[in-house]
Amino acid sequence: MDIEKECTLLGTLFQAIVTDLKASSPVWDDFVNKGIKLHNLLKATTMAMSAFMESIQKIADFTTNTKGSTKDIGIALTRICVRQKQMDNKLKSFTNALLDSLVIPIQERLEEWKKVSNQLEKDHAKEYKRAMHDIKKRNTDTVRLQKKVRKGSKPDLHQQLSSAMHDVNDRFTSLEETEKSALRNLLVEERTRICLFANSLSPVLDLEVEMVNEVSNLRELTEDVTRL
Repeated sequence: MDIEKECTLLGTLFQAIVTDLKASSPVWDDFVNKGIKLHNLLKATTMAMSAFMESIQKIADFTTNTKGSTKDIGIALTRICVRQKQMDNKLKSFTNALLDSLVIPIQERLEEWKKVSNQLEKDHAKEYKRAMHDIKKRNTDTVRLQKKVRKGSKPDLHQQLSSAMHDVNDRFTSLEETEKSALRNLLVEERTRICLFANSLSPVLDLEVEMVNEVSNLRELTEDVTRL
């Protein structure tokens, strides 16, 4: 592929990726806002759940301590309350991790990410424009020398033309390396952001799995009550 076309393609690819990167800002903002809203709802849910389970525990205590024939049911209900409290603790841990391990780490980087995206685009555009302006100028000199060579006005023009063409090619080569470097930096920035999100999401998902396991344990106790 012609080196000039390669430089153009690299520049176009860079612009497409940085545009996507900048366009992702509203998506991250939405995630943070929804995450905070979910955290608040879950926090309210855990508080309501704890209060509700306290009322069930009172019923279990009353049923256990009665002089009648419900002591076995009261003991079973107490086991359910104990297991439910363990699940509530898992839910509290999940709720806290959602905010502290996932939402806040992303929220703290939003402004920085916006600035970095804009700066990467600005620096690339400035460098690309400067390089292309320099190449265009030298290429114009090369075209002028070609015309003189065709006229055969001076014997040393061939050497000057060769040197000029070599210089233009060197500058395109330098631009190509600059474009590749800028593209690598951009791709690293893009991947770093997603890796941060994935790594932050992982412990939250682990706690969610633990909650599911607690639900399975609770189901066994519920079945015991229905058999009484």
